[in-house]
Amino acid sequence: MKSIHIFSAAFIGLFFLSAQLTAQVDMVWETHRVGFKVPRGFVVDTNTGEEFSAGNDNVYLTISPIQDENITTDDLVDLVDVMVKEMDYDLVTDGDAVNVQNFTGYYARGSKDGANAIVMALLDPSSATNLIVVVIYSGDFEDAALATVNSFFSY
Repeated sequence: MKSIHIFSAAFIGLFFLSAQLTAQVDMVWETHRVGFKVPRGFVVDTNTGEEFSAGNDNVYLTISPIQDENITTDDLVDLVDVMVKEMDYDLVTDGDAVNVQNFTGYYARGSKDGANAIVMALLDPSSATNLIVVVIYSGDFEDAALATVNSFFSY
């Protein structure tokens, strides 16, 4: 009976450790008043008005603004398609409309030489700041990449 309690305690401990390692934390780009969630351990590489980039060994995020109050969702579809072609991905798996918090836009996913990416353009209807988001991730970290791109919000 004692071994069952030890096994149960060990299992619960591993569960909590696993949850801590995969937990997402809040991050913001103050310059453009946008927030999002990233995996623990993200380190900011660049934080300027023109680019925000951060990552860890498995997921890397880059955001760039597009200042244009007249841009439309159709423009973003074209922009994402051009970016994916310029990145020369071997395989583009899908692309579709995006509705994330108060953003709308378009995304496409692709892969090349074992690296995977999500390219997304987001339209902020309450400002002239729109975003280009690129998340590059290794194969086992697709869930973390998807959680990141689905967490964007403006404030």
